[in-house]
Amino acid sequence: MIYQLENKAFSVRVATRGAELQSLYSKKTDREYLWQAAPEGWPDHSLLLFPCCGRIDRSRITVKGKEYPLAMHGFAKDREFTVLYADSARLSLELAADADTLRQFPYPFRLGVEFCLTADHVEENFTVKTDGEETMPFSLGGHPAFFCPVDLESEAEDCVLQFDTPQQIRRHGLTDGSRLLIPGSEQPFFAGEREIPLSDHFFDEGPMILSNVKANAVRLLSKKTGRYMEMGIRDFPFMTLWGQGKRMTVIAIEPWCGTSDVSGTDHAWEKKFGNERVAPGETFTRSFTFRLG
Repeated sequence: MIYQLENKAFSVRVATRGAELQSLYSKKTDREYLWQAAPEGWPDHSLLLFPCCGRIDRSRITVKGKEYPLAMHGFAKDREFTVLYADSARLSLELAADADTLRQFPYPFRLGVEFCLTADHVEENFTVKTDGEETMPFSLGGHPAFFCPVDLESEAEDCVLQFDTPQQIRRHGLTDGSRLLIPGSEQPFFAGEREIPLSDHFFDEGPMILSNVKANAVRLLSKKTGRYMEMGIRDFPFMTLWGQGKRMTVIAIEPWCGTSDVSGTDHAWEKKFGNERVAPGETFTRSFTFRLG
């Protein structure tokens, strides 16, 4: 089912399948910012990644020594969420563990996603809880894709990714372009800079998996026209940048709490690199915010 949220500033569409944001429209600029699943770029809009982000080596994990079939980016993106609340400017959704999820991920969980429109931004809020009696390791992230360049008056070379503060970001090389596993070592990527220049050939070497991200926000900005999409990413320490084609039309800006498997992993979920944890009785919270101009 698709829900339409709207106020004086924004119009937003959300699918209950995967709690997927499918449209991010600004009435002020009369412009759509979210990628519209065009086949020449990517057939989706904005995937929700849970309970893993990125590649799982051989699509299997072990928990307490038992093997489970967990695929890349997890299963939340393919599941139908329950609607807890809906009005014109707010939608609250939930996914709870069931027999099928327990077959892949042996933890009783509740994943909440709330969309809320305000006067100047759109919020996407996440909560993760465990209904079990032990601490639950997990990863959570987003895979939203945006039009790039931001407008037809710009080219990719006119655009940058601009962080709100100087960053000391590191990059994980990919051990194999098809498996998308990361090596155990990291390479310097940013040393006090704030901007990543974009170009049509930005993804010639494949996606970029970044770590040590300590920004509150990142802005996709056309320096030619001033058009932008700003995404609040506070407390998401990893980020993957992804796109396709020899001429840039789409860029996925993916803040993650967690990351792909390290090459040579022993598959033990309890000690997977990058995982977060939530204890019984606790609630793990994160948020994305979107400002459009």
